Amino acid sequence: LLALRQDGRAGFRGMIAEDMLLAEHLYERVAQHPEFEPATQVLSITTFRYVPADLRASIGGEATEAHLDRLNRELLAAVERSGEAFVSSAVVNGRFMLRACVVNFHTSLDDIEALLPLLSRLGREADAALRNEVAAPALGRD
Repeated sequence: LLALRQDGRAGFRGMIAEDMLLAEHLYERVAQHPEFEPATQVLSITTFRYVPADLRASIGGEATEAHLDRLNRELLAAVERSGEAFVSSAVVNGRFMLRACVVNFHTSLDDIEALLPLLSRLGREADAALRNEVAAPALGRD
């Protein structure tokens, strides 16, 4: 309401439109990145998940999907601990996804561009930790 009063109806619409463009840009970047799988993009919300390159061929397999769900939950927790960004989660078609919702009018293109490198780094770390556990050798053999 404060933004509406401060910037007027046209200004407020412009800020919302900018958030939607940033979310669309994120979706495009996710779709181009070899370590991410896009899910949905609606208004200012983009959902996606981290998928290590060696598991792409086995997406849909029971063991791989269980690992990806757990991996993305771990990644979400790692992002929260880092304090470097904020994403939430959603379940899309039964799969755990990261959910980026651009609603802060101070979010910039630089912020969007910084997100995937951060998630990629933290995702690789989380994946390595999970694969060191006993059940991990079955991955990719679905």
